[in-house]
Amino acid sequence: MRTLTRTTTEERRRLPLSTADVVIRAIEGDTSAERFKGYAAKFNSRTAIGNPLRWGFYEEIAPGAFTKTLQEGDARFLVDHDSYYVVSRVSAGTLDVAEDAVGLPVDSALDTELSYVNDLRANVRNGNITGMSFGFYVIKDEWSTETVETSDGQTVEVEVRRILEVRLIEVSAVTFPAYEDTEAELASVASALVQRGDAAAIEQRAKYRPELRDLLQLVGDKAPAATAAGQAAEGDARRDAGLEERGALAAHSTDTSDSAWDGPANSKDLPSEEAALRMAHAWVDPVGAADAKASYRFIHHFVDMDGNVGAASTVACTTGIGVLNGARGGTTIPEEDRQAVYKHLARHLKDAGIKAPELNALHSEPGESTRENSTPEPAAAPSAPEPAETTRSDLDARALRMKGLAARYGLPKARS
Repeated sequence: MRTLTRTTTEERRRLPLSTADVVIRAIEGDTSAERFKGYAAKFNSRTAIGNPLRWGFYEEIAPGAFTKTLQEGDARFLVDHDSYYVVSRVSAGTLDVAEDAVGLPVDSALDTELSYVNDLRANVRNGNITGMSFGFYVIKDEWSTETVETSDGQTVEVEVRRILEVRLIEVSAVTFPAYEDTEAELASVASALVQRGDAAAIEQRAKYRPELRDLLQLVGDKAPAATAAGQAAEGDARRDAGLEERGALAAHSTDTSDSAWDGPANSKDLPSEEAALRMAHAWVDPVGAADAKASYRFIHHFVDMDGNVGAASTVACTTGIGVLNGARGGTTIPEEDRQAVYKHLARHLKDAGIKAPELNALHSEPGESTRENSTPEPAAAPSAPEPAETTRSDLDARALRMKGLAARYGLPKARS
């Protein structure tokens, strides 16, 4: 059994109406007011993600998985995971999310001045809203193997993912309480495999779903070395993630956006945590503090108000390449790092279908600033697409790369 600690991209899991115990109840003593009640998750309830006998796995949530996040977080209650339809919020005092012996009960006020809240009430009563779901980041999980007996009397080994700790983002009332097709489940399996980072697990599943073999470029072509009993799991995960890598950070594929870009504002919302800082930037000072914003340069990812790193900005990437070419006073990073940062930013532009500006060959002395008055000589653009660089980047970035991979190879995302 291997346990990993990490932060990932958001995942979602759903319960059908019969399991979620969704109801609209009048408040005792006030028949004019009602509340929404239900379960967004239940502990030790095993769910099949994909086909566990071939390319999927079973998953269950351990009691206590929400303990820390409920103490620190500020969850919202949404309709169908849509942030436009905010029904209630913990910090507003209108949402109560707790842990009990069963799972994650939800108790929400219903403000009827919001038109979509009236729609929610009617849809629950009419059976159009058929379950609950929750959006979360896996902080810690463990994988194990079990032997099960099939309906024809045969035995087969299956894998079980047990989620030990999550960071809760939101809970939702949902129209579709389960995946509607196999392809959507495949995307969920692929995302979990990339976050897990075990090439052997990918190869095993690729026997049945060959498209999963494309994930190997994200985790390396060798399975992680087995660890002796008693070794620190977090230390193993850190080495696997390559968090000691300094200078230019590895190029990767993520979602992209051409929305208006405000670098200082996004930097302000970015938490001073190494994983988040590495995800948002393209370069880190080899001698700087790993958890200090001052050690990082070339921020190019959007960051929301909760500190979550999102899509790469095409505007920021283009501007960053301009700085590499001498604009805005240029850069003082080493020449070899300058070329690697260019590949990092250019990869995002490529994923967005944008041809990156060429990187000029600037002839400055080592350690000397690259300035606009330098004499540039155009360098030939790469003649062929670069393969994905460094297959051992941090585990957070792996999850983001999964989104780019889904777009590149036509691997669909799970329904949201």
